[in-house]
Amino acid sequence: MHELTLQIAGRIKTFRRRQDLSIAELARRINKSAATVYKYESGQIPVTVDVLEDIAAALGVEPVYFFDFPSGWDARPPKVSFLENGRLYAYYYDGRIRQLSKSLLTFGSDGEGRARATFYMHLKSFDKPENARYLYAGPMLSHEMVSYFFLENITLPTETLTLQVMHPFRSGLTSWGLFMGLSDQPLTPMATKMLFSTRLLSPDELEQFPLAFTKDELKRIRMQNALLLSIQQKEDGA
Repeated sequence: MHELTLQIAGRIKTFRRRQDLSIAELARRINKSAATVYKYESGQIPVTVDVLEDIAAALGVEPVYFFDFPSGWDARPPKVSFLENGRLYAYYYDGRIRQLSKSLLTFGSDGEGRARATFYMHLKSFDKPENARYLYAGPMLSHEMVSYFFLENITLPTETLTLQVMHPFRSGLTSWGLFMGLSDQPLTPMATKMLFSTRLLSPDELEQFPLAFTKDELKRIRMQNALLLSIQQKEDGA
């Protein structure tokens, strides 16, 4: 079975499930039988361009998202060594569920001189980023010391988030940044710190970074009424 057919099949299923649609409902929206949609999602039947356009419209996504997400453009944001690979692995501690959350940020030029990014948020595995719980895409603005990512949920455009990523002063593997968006537990604006790395980090390596707010950070939040990050390794007793 052709690899591209399986890729498109998997992403149809991913987008449908993310919107809590049944196979029968998607079939109704594109005037196909449920059995046919099942075969599309299992890769038994290749999806034609016309049908894929109908599925994209029914799911409210652009047809391009059934193919490769932007992660391998030739052009890269210039003169920033931290961004040379076109991807960053992202980690933060979600205190609501008391778990580490893993995400993948990919970026590059869209071929017309505009920097674009895709954010695969809440991953079970970095091997299959398209199965992320949330998928975002949008423009990137990069400066010498910091990059900004303005990202829109591709299946729920009313939801947007911003990532602010500090660049290391020297060539390094990791840096801190700020995530700002919406919490769904409950629905409210939120912000937290996020660790970015140019490669996968092992559990032992992650232990070296204070993913939860440190005592000093919490103290500064109380004193200054502002979320200010400390760019440092894990402190003793923190």
